[in-house]
Amino acid sequence: MNETTITLEQVEHLKRTADVSYDDAREALIQADGDLLEAMIWLERQGKTQGGVSSYSTREGQSAGPQVEQAERRFYTSAQLPEKRPGESPAFWQKLKRWLLDNRLEAYHQASGNEIQIPVGIAAILLLLSFWFAAIILVVGFCFGWRYRFAGPDLNREDVNQVMEGINDTAGDVVTNVKNTWNSNINKRK
Repeated sequence: MNETTITLEQVEHLKRTADVSYDDAREALIQADGDLLEAMIWLERQGKTQGGVSSYSTREGQSAGPQVEQAERRFYTSAQLPEKRPGESPAFWQKLKRWLLDNRLEAYHQASGNEIQIPVGIAAILLLLSFWFAAIILVVGFCFGWRYRFAGPDLNREDVNQVMEGINDTAGDVVTNVKNTWNSNINKRK
């Protein structure tokens, strides 16, 4: 396992469980190839845990001692049910925050190549607070050759952008039909 496959959740979990710094937890996970238990053992051997495990035994019939049993109980309990600490937001809110800020609505002009990016959260707020203004801006954008797509870690999927391309194509056809109708009406008057 390399550095890029170790997740922030793993590092935060080990940091809380072993009561070590972020850097120490990350280094331990790198050394242990992402294995949480091996990372705990590595931290203990490096002397970085706070009052952690002093010894352990794998021999049959021997107890590893109360410190080891207590550390294992603490580790597995927190692995299954991460404890909430004051000031920490639940995982749902962190994921929602990441989703709203890391994903974006992109408007790009076909001819000039200009591009505008807006975080999905801001686009949603604009849509909720001023629906008609946002709708008019989108329609006017279509009239002047702008197209829209979603990008980001959660929305940069083929199916999402196929839907957006369908909307862009339909809006482009409507704009072309309106322009043709407008031009034919002007030509009839001449």
